[in-house]
Amino acid sequence: MRKSMKRVAIAFCACVVCATSALAATCCIADDDRPIKYDELPAEAKSFVAKHFAKEEVSHVTLDNDLIGKEYTLVFLSGTKVEFDGDGTWKEVDCRYSNVPEAIVPAAIATYVKEHYPNNKITELKREHGNWEAKITGGLELTFNSSYKLIDIDD
Repeated sequence: MRKSMKRVAIAFCACVVCATSALAATCCIADDDRPIKYDELPAEAKSFVAKHFAKEEVSHVTLDNDLIGKEYTLVFLSGTKVEFDGDGTWKEVDCRYSNVPEAIVPAAIATYVKEHYPNNKITELKREHGNWEAKITGGLELTFNSSYKLIDIDD
């Protein structure tokens, strides 16, 4: 009985290893990070760019098409980077050498930064899983929940 249990365990482990390897290979094959033309961005993404980055010149746009879905990354000549989900909704704005446009910063987050860090500006803003992450000059990363309450500070 013990030998058959050992064989079952070995067979199970072999199946898990094979399945994991197949999944990893599929992820690598399905990963399609390729350059695209600006015109290929979803309409919502192009509208966002026209409204908040009208004076910026586009350097390049990439499409990451993986098993989870599509994601677009747009980089301007200034170094600013904007990431969009498959529908064209912005997920992240990284303005390395300038400030995130005030119009996209929720009022509660802008107020918190002005009150607690009056000499700092928001240089990166990210939305994911209901939380907001704001990186300010000086390097601090402030994380807010969906109600815009501060839940973490990371340096």
